[in-house]
Amino acid sequence: MKSRKTFIVATLLSLFASTIFADNKITLAGSDLLKPVVADAVQSIAKKNGAIVEVDMEGTYSAYDKLAKGTADIAIIALPRTHKLPEGLVALPFAYQAAVVVVNSANPIEEISTKQLSDIYSIATKTRAESWAQLGIKNVGLRNIMPITTSLSDNVVVELFKYTAIGGVNLGQWVNIAEGKSSIYNLIKANNSAIAIIGKLSGIDSHLLKVVSVAKTGDDGKKSYAFKPDRENIFNGDYPLSLPFYIVYKKENAEKIKQIARILLSNDIANKVDRTDFFAAPESSRKKSIFELDIPR
Repeated sequence: MKSRKTFIVATLLSLFASTIFADNKITLAGSDLLKPVVADAVQSIAKKNGAIVEVDMEGTYSAYDKLAKGTADIAIIALPRTHKLPEGLVALPFAYQAAVVVVNSANPIEEISTKQLSDIYSIATKTRAESWAQLGIKNVGLRNIMPITTSLSDNVVVELFKYTAIGGVNLGQWVNIAEGKSSIYNLIKANNSAIAIIGKLSGIDSHLLKVVSVAKTGDDGKKSYAFKPDRENIFNGDYPLSLPFYIVYKKENAEKIKQIARILLSNDIANKVDRTDFFAAPESSRKKSIFELDIPR
């Protein structure tokens, strides 16, 4: 009899525990690019707070589908600034990726427009820029422009650049493809006339390379003010070669995802994001988002 009672009690406790965990279980979908950055950390922090996070990050498009079907509670999604979220979804700024333009520090250029970048890189340009003099940069030490991008291993930066600067068309066959950042750094250091598109600039001798400000060229051919790719300019949308990533969830799920959203917006996760090619949203933005989580929508 005692063993039977023990079995019944154990069964009831098991059912009770499974109910608690079911209530605290959150499915996180989203960009596969950020999965290595956030997955383990979010699961570990959530577990310490009595929640279970199932990570199902296979890409932005599948995340939209999972949110719509209810198979995901919250997602980290890439959302170009020209796009709008479907009705009923809430977005909180999370991180950004940027295509950064760099040249040799001896190059006098300080800013460049998206039209000029298109003339340097685009296979579809009708006014190809082959020399720095064509861009108004006159210096006897500069030879013909040597355009460089990263290899397919860093394909996201290349695609981001193509989308934001050259109208989504392919690069010209004259563009040099380097195998990763270190190769690009060496090429830029060795050639005053080189220009490259990379992800976040990091781990190099900064006095040998220079980041160039970028101005967006409008449909009327006029260029706007040029901005550096720093955190605030990227967050505000002033730097044109950037792609935002948002924490997205359904309005009706706000209470359920609140704890996980707070973890994603924490300084711990932001620091992990900043150690990669991504820029975390500014602390002021993340604090605002955490505050807004408690406001009924």
